[in-house]
Amino acid sequence: MADSSAWFALAGALGGVTLTGALGLITASLNHRWDERARTEQQVQAAQEQRRKVSHDYLVAANSYWLTVEQLYVRAIRGEEFDRVEYMKPAISVLQDTYNYLTITCGQAVRERAHAHNQALYSARNAAAAADEGKWAELYPQTLDERKVLREAIRAELGVKD
Repeated sequence: MADSSAWFALAGALGGVTLTGALGLITASLNHRWDERARTEQQVQAAQEQRRKVSHDYLVAANSYWLTVEQLYVRAIRGEEFDRVEYMKPAISVLQDTYNYLTITCGQAVRERAHAHNQALYSARNAAAAADEGKWAELYPQTLDERKVLREAIRAELGVKD
């Protein structure tokens, strides 16, 4: 009887160790899966935040460029003498830097709309520098429309719902 109890004790201990080991492996496997899922979610969220920041920075730079173009037009209409290229340099520099970041960070729809918006801004700048009132009157609303379409594309890419 004593021998049989010892065998039962040994079997119980070995069974307990085996069960504990199996549960440990299962727990480790599940923890690994959960950690991977959390890491993937964090990467997706970080990419989304990066797109949001890059888009924001581009829109701020584009707005600053637009305001500079408007002032260029006002000064040109008044007939003020100034270096128009030097006047625009800081604004175009920031616009181009942020545009480049946007083109490597955002999706195709946003890139296409940003390109169209940039083209509208450059056309408006040319009309402003030439003090061409007719062209300015034509391009002014077109540029605003391009900005609106760009903002809608950015909001769609970021999943912003109204």
